[in-house]
Amino acid sequence: MTTWLAILGMALVTYATRVIMLVALRGKLSPVLQRWLGYVPVAVFTALIVPPLLMQAQGDTQVLMVGPPLLAGIVGALVAWRAGNLLLTIGSGMATFWLLRWLGF
Repeated sequence: MTTWLAILGMALVTYATRVIMLVALRGKLSPVLQRWLGYVPVAVFTALIVPPLLMQAQGDTQVLMVGPPLLAGIVGALVAWRAGNLLLTIGSGMATFWLLRWLGF
């Protein structure tokens, strides 16, 4: 029974936060808010991508380290910037990562 109450409570909280924003922002958004919201996708993408590129597991701890993931990410970013091709970006990043791992870096 408590599991169902927890699920119901989480659903209500999720619904309430969305309804409050929809009601509060019924009209047109201010230019300042529109500009601020424009940065949200970049911030979320950065928060998801950067830690796996910079952090390496050593035992039970995470250590800041320059290694194959970071170098492959840089190559992938450069290819994406110059070519704009998703398949080429993924392929170049993966090839760089595998090559660096094969070389023992």
